[in-house]
Amino acid sequence: MINTIFKKRKGRIETILTHMLLIFIISFLVFPSVVMILTSLKKYEEVVCWPPKWFPDVIQWSNFSDVWSRSYNIKTGFINSLIVSSSTMIICIVLGSLAAYSLARFKFTGRKSFLFVMLATQMFSPVVFIIPMYEIMKSLHLLNTYACLILPNTAFSLPMTVWLLTGYFKSISTNLEEAAMVDGCSRVQAIFKVILPIAAPGIISAGIFAFIVAWNDLLFAMTFITRDEMRTLTLMLTDIGTAFEVYWHKKMAASVIGVLPVTLLFIAIQKHLVSGLTSGAVKE
Repeated sequence: MINTIFKKRKGRIETILTHMLLIFIISFLVFPSVVMILTSLKKYEEVVCWPPKWFPDVIQWSNFSDVWSRSYNIKTGFINSLIVSSSTMIICIVLGSLAAYSLARFKFTGRKSFLFVMLATQMFSPVVFIIPMYEIMKSLHLLNTYACLILPNTAFSLPMTVWLLTGYFKSISTNLEEAAMVDGCSRVQAIFKVILPIAAPGIISAGIFAFIVAWNDLLFAMTFITRDEMRTLTLMLTDIGTAFEVYWHKKMAASVIGVLPVTLLFIAIQKHLVSGLTSGAVKE
């Protein structure tokens, strides 16, 4: 009896401590976002005052309209970033899915070495290749175009996309394809009608990875773009301020706008990321 009571109390203490630790970790992770949002709603005087003020006296919604279409007009950069990131994501999904399926289903010489080389490319920083890439873009007359941003971002996102999807396709039983082909489907039909719908969570995860990489890019935009109408959102964020001061309330307002697409993307496809669509599909 005593041992049972002791075990119950010990279990409750462990549960309380676990919850306290989780609350601390979540608070630590959320704190920068809270500071960013609160700063975006302040006046400049409230941002630089001492001691610091956590909450604004009057919420300054005008900060968002100023950076969006008035003082800094980041709307153009937002649209450019959206075009570049969406294009990179689509290309990586299409090419990555086809390459990953081939690597997962077909056995050929050098397959494992190819996967290793693709993973090894992630060890190199884009800075190492920025000068030759600039010369290539210049010789192809692609500077100040969407292509000069889409192609490099795709090149650096595609290897990881293929790596992620290869492991996901391997986890899908071949019995599903065989059953579809027995029913009259060709391999291509089996891929599009059976495998790709089941692999949707993995494809979406890989697509989000490619989207975020392109959305956060600053190096390629800073190197290949000089025309104002082609500047991306990350590049425009560097313009909010002067040589002597930074307008943090405006920069944070622009940053809030910048994180909205990724946040909304996660919310929209959350159910696909957490659902196991293949669980119970085939009983081995």
